Amino acid sequence: MEESHKTRNLVFIVLGISILLIAIVAFAFVMFFRGQSDNVEEVVKTGVVSMNYKTETNQFTLTNLTPMSNDSGKELRDEGSYFDFSVSSEVEDDTAIQYEIALIKDDSSTISDNDIVVYLERQSSGSYAKVEEPLAFTPISKKSDLGSPSGSMVLGQVSLSSSRVDNYRLRLWIREGAVIADPNASYTVEVKVYGKAQ
Repeated sequence: MEESHKTRNLVFIVLGISILLIAIVAFAFVMFFRGQSDNVEEVVKTGVVSMNYKTETNQFTLTNLTPMSNDSGKELRDEGSYFDFSVSSEVEDDTAIQYEIALIKDDSSTISDNDIVVYLERQSSGSYAKVEEPLAFTPISKKSDLGSPSGSMVLGQVSLSSSRVDNYRLRLWIREGAVIADPNASYTVEVKVYGKAQ
């Protein structure tokens, strides 16, 4: 009697384990074939955007604390009064790239943003032409779609579908009429480029 009770329990245990294994295998097959039907081919679009500059750092510090008109600021040609850099874009077939230039103010800066004028030019046919009219440094309140951080100023958003190199010249000056009482005042920005494939 006891022997038949043990045998019956053993049969129930083996049967239970068998049912459990069959259920696991069936579930695995269902998930595998379901995954196969949901699989959609994706085309990954890639491109590379990089920035190059001639100095040792991508920081630009305003050294001339004399307020000036926009006409005078646009003509600054002394060494250290402008920052030259280039943006290289490598675009693969069927890809579009969008990039933007961001100016990130250094924490050590002591001049008000409202007193700083920003002017960006892009080289075209051997000479530089304005990207936009001179603007006061205006930080964005949240991270941009292309990745420029909150607090940076975004300049020169560009869309392209072929590889190329864009040469830029950045100038900063103090707006006409501004009063800079501290002779040790300074303003430094880091120049960066952010981009992504479309």
